[in-house]
Amino acid sequence: MGTQSAPIDPMERDLAAAQLDEIALANQERGWEAWKEAVLSWHLETVAAARAEAWIPGLARSQDPAIEEVLGRFYRHHLSATVVRLKVENLELQCKLIDAVACARFYESGAIDAGERAHSMLANLKLYAGASATRSGPPH
Repeated sequence: MGTQSAPIDPMERDLAAAQLDEIALANQERGWEAWKEAVLSWHLETVAAARAEAWIPGLARSQDPAIEEVLGRFYRHHLSATVVRLKVENLELQCKLIDAVACARFYESGAIDAGERAHSMLANLKLYAGASATRSGPPH
């Protein structure tokens, strides 16, 4: 069996590049081992997510009605789970956007707080790299 690969969407590449930039920024003071561990964790989580959502090759267009029924249920279940997950993610993103706009309006009003609000805002966004750096402990 040969290796199969799908074409890479330029937007997916840009998203991965942005995530790697965040990891680099979060670990720039920590050294190579911390950087390597953060990238490895990110990569393995991404691969696991891709595998969980992968298409099952060879089962499509079966002539067996039982297989068609099972596949239909399988796809309906995954579609339903995906819609639920996307609704939750959308709500989280809307809340983060509202918070970010409130932060921008705070600074737009001329208020000064030595960046405390911005720092708090970024911490609340729980970016992947920031969350990974927090889990792995303080910089050495």
